[in-house]
Amino acid sequence: MTIISILCFRSLLISDSLSETASKDNCNQYINTLADDSVNKTKASCGYEDLIWDYSVVSSSIVKDYDFTCGNSYKKQIYGALYMIGMLFGSYTVGMISDKFGRMKALMLGVVMVASSGFFGAFMPDAHSYGFFRFLTGVGGIATFMVTSVVCMEYVGVKYTMFVGIAIHIPFPLGELLLGVEAYFIRDWFTLQLVAYTPVLILLGLWFLVPESPRWLLATGKIKEAEKIIGKGAEINGKTIPEDTFKVEAKNENEDTFVFEEKPTFRDLFKPSIILKRSLNMMYQWFSVTMCYYGLTFASVDLLADPYINFSLSCFIEIPGYFFCIFVMDCWGRRPILSFCQLVSGIACIAAGLMNGVESLKALQIILSLIGKFGASACFAIVYVYTAELFPTVIRNTAIGACSTVARLGGMMAIMIGLLATYWTPAPMLIMGIVAVVAGTLALLLPETVGTKLPETMEDAINIGKNSNRGICTCVCPQSLEEMLEEN
Repeated sequence: MTIISILCFRSLLISDSLSETASKDNCNQYINTLADDSVNKTKASCGYEDLIWDYSVVSSSIVKDYDFTCGNSYKKQIYGALYMIGMLFGSYTVGMISDKFGRMKALMLGVVMVASSGFFGAFMPDAHSYGFFRFLTGVGGIATFMVTSVVCMEYVGVKYTMFVGIAIHIPFPLGELLLGVEAYFIRDWFTLQLVAYTPVLILLGLWFLVPESPRWLLATGKIKEAEKIIGKGAEINGKTIPEDTFKVEAKNENEDTFVFEEKPTFRDLFKPSIILKRSLNMMYQWFSVTMCYYGLTFASVDLLADPYINFSLSCFIEIPGYFFCIFVMDCWGRRPILSFCQLVSGIACIAAGLMNGVESLKALQIILSLIGKFGASACFAIVYVYTAELFPTVIRNTAIGACSTVARLGGMMAIMIGLLATYWTPAPMLIMGIVAVVAGTLALLLPETVGTKLPETMEDAINIGKNSNRGICTCVCPQSLEEMLEEN
């Protein structure tokens, strides 16, 4: 999970790690025209060579090495957005690659891209070449996370999809915290990048340890391969596979493969109308979640004086958010919890934004920002689970990929709206809050999936929630978490 975590801490590496002995404003420094410097000061432009660097936070930064200072300071946002653009591109392409060629092949592609681009990116002599590798890192990063989430959910039965789908996110903040510790002791960005990315190559070993998703194999007609994997799993667990398990999947029992009458495509996300509405709603949910999550993460470095403490607090608050989902989603359902967490995140952002600049309310503002991050983190875990349960196997990764593509627009928006603080300080938080509140309202229009098996066909997906008498906010706890873990 440290793959995506690197992006979050990049706000420290691409931060203004400089100061000047004279007062400065937008790379203009005051020069004294009189002996008494309290009056009649004149501004003069300061150049790169005039800057005095403060190495108390980081000994080396991208800002310094690539000269993102003075008139070039806007480039921090541009190069920060390149990672998100890479994730956007990767979300769209990798989702389709995963559905066409297999989950594990897509995962290995992502691992290779992350490790190689992260490693070679550290040696780039200029910002343009570094930005290219940063783009590739984003492609590979989203591939690894997105495919891993889908694979883990496809390996388990209906009773455990939620637990596994949420639990897989918990190592994410742990990886962030580990990265924060590494950055505390490694204060130059070059060494930190090598230390963070190179170990990713170890994940290539998963090719030999983790089999292909049986659900994907069955959905794409590879019956014999699925039978072999499931048979091995049954043998290890001492289970017996019913004789007719695989016969229903094939059009002809004598055939080894199953051929769909019509190959599923990206267009299937937008037809019929019920799927269209569902797809657009989920895309907006992902957009909102990503904007708030990254927006609050980037803003976290300014909460307190020490950026390392700020980053650690912002990461740590994610953990209770994930555990909250584990304990309530099977009882209350996906729909009300997603709505609740979106509203919590949105209202907290709005309130924190309105308190901006009021020094007496600084402590309350910090608490509200952390509550907002709590809600956004919970939503991030929920949308992965919820999307997987709303769309059929044949286009599941395509659906998650399409939603993740839109989500990257939210990530880029989180970076860009930070510029609005120059004109009105509360603007970024207010925008994030309003977007999240709207998302929380729209979430109530989605069908409830709790207790239903993952849909295999488009017909299964269309019929989700049609025969359910469950209300918008109904609490039904079939079993305790302890019992669920014991059964598992």
